[in-house]
Amino acid sequence: MPANIHYQIQRINVKTDKETPSLTAQWQQVAQICKAEQLGEVARARLAFNVVDYITSEDLPLRLLLTRAPQAMAQIGTETTVHKEHRTINGKSSAMVYSKIEQMLPKEICYTTNFLATRYINGQTKPLQTSSLLEALKQEAFITPLDGIFFLDCKRIASDIARLRKQNPKLNIVMKRVEVSDSFTGTTRKMACYSLM
Repeated sequence: MPANIHYQIQRINVKTDKETPSLTAQWQQVAQICKAEQLGEVARARLAFNVVDYITSEDLPLRLLLTRAPQAMAQIGTETTVHKEHRTINGKSSAMVYSKIEQMLPKEICYTTNFLATRYINGQTKPLQTSSLLEALKQEAFITPLDGIFFLDCKRIASDIARLRKQNPKLNIVMKRVEVSDSFTGTTRKMACYSLM
């Protein structure tokens, strides 16, 4: 396993078909504060919850790079009232929308994303050669939740790994926590890192 993985992020572009100019401005404000103050996961979620009219379970990983979004929102729920509603996002009906007050929320939301990031493993550039989680593991890659967000379209990598293990019992996927940093949050934290033995 590597000693550290760093992501140099050139672009995070996330939009929805229901996004108003007001919501866009609110998310820009959140991004600026996150970059300036190097906030941890719960602090980033709390900031967005307080600034943005409503946030979704997709916003948390895509816009804020949260890798443990349900836990962050559960923590906020112990501090204040969180209104939660199920919504269909990108065709999936299991998504959640969170807000400070009860309000009319879109029934369906569709996201488009565009990321540009460079991954460094122990200081060396190591791009992924595939957009498939299984193929990346087979190519001896080390995979973190941020790889899932940026390159593999897996926002909940632990669930995808569990599914792979069930489908392919002979795969020996191991996990170790490694130091991960990124240029968007400016933070370094221990994060799950998966590889094949």
